[in-house]
Amino acid sequence: MQKNKNSISISIDDRVELLRVAYFLAIEDSIDTKIKPCKTDFYKQNYEIYKKYIKHPLVQKIGTGDEWNADLPTVALCLDKNLKPKENINFKEITEQFGWYGKNIDSLSKLLIDFKKTIAFKNDYNVNFKPFKDSLQSNKITEKLNRFYRTNKKTNLKILFDPLNRITNKAITFTNNPENERLFLITYLCDEPNNSTKPLELKWNEDYRRIVIHENSHIYTDALFEKYYDTKFDSLVNQEKFKNEYHDIDEIMVRGITAKILELNYGQKIGEDEINHQPKNSRIVYNYLNKYIKNDEMDFEQVYKEIMEQLKKKYN
Repeated sequence: MQKNKNSISISIDDRVELLRVAYFLAIEDSIDTKIKPCKTDFYKQNYEIYKKYIKHPLVQKIGTGDEWNADLPTVALCLDKNLKPKENINFKEITEQFGWYGKNIDSLSKLLIDFKKTIAFKNDYNVNFKPFKDSLQSNKITEKLNRFYRTNKKTNLKILFDPLNRITNKAITFTNNPENERLFLITYLCDEPNNSTKPLELKWNEDYRRIVIHENSHIYTDALFEKYYDTKFDSLVNQEKFKNEYHDIDEIMVRGITAKILELNYGQKIGEDEINHQPKNSRIVYNYLNKYIKNDEMDFEQVYKEIMEQLKKKYN
């Protein structure tokens, strides 16, 4: 990889997949069929063969615990290639996000090491990423984003493909990523009925396009959010009267921005469809960005600041 080049990479992480196997062994029988893993050749070769290990202590811990969020397997990224805890772990963040597993990363490490040995874990995934990578390049996502944000930022987007995960796409923020780098997990989706084994084929589609634009946009906006989301704003959105309303301002901003980027590049209908599925206050972002689009001289930071001011008024 050359320096100072925009890059988007995709891979499977052994640590995440190992914990994902234990995770689904613990919960698969109790979850809705619509979110069970897709029955692919990957499922057959890299999950089904381990079902006899359902009594392993790690599986039992997950099954009887109180932390079942679908992004739980990503906590394994706090471990090195030998599944030992890394240095400089942000324990506060991973404890907030993963509960017992973050607080007791040493215990998780021991359980995971034993689980890997017990099941004789294999990692010969044989997934063809080339069509997906080719689509990423041909769609020129980073070029589209640089044009929208009126900058020439060099970004590095790292995608972790999670073939057994049909539940959640999730940004990973606890791994101390370098500036201008974004790491996130993506699902593998399949159509119903999910009752027969099919080949795993990772193909670029509108969902992945939206996810990549959204996650990449955080690289451009994170510093601005830190700059303009102050303690006063935080106290406003966390008032009791808003407790049942979605009020993650960072996400509200980026979701509105993503919808506008989709509109500009793929048509108004695509943008409207996207914004109609987002929190209501993302519509403020989406509409206000028209001022930015119409003014070629306007700096993105200026419109970001103005939108934040508009959003703050909604929470007074």
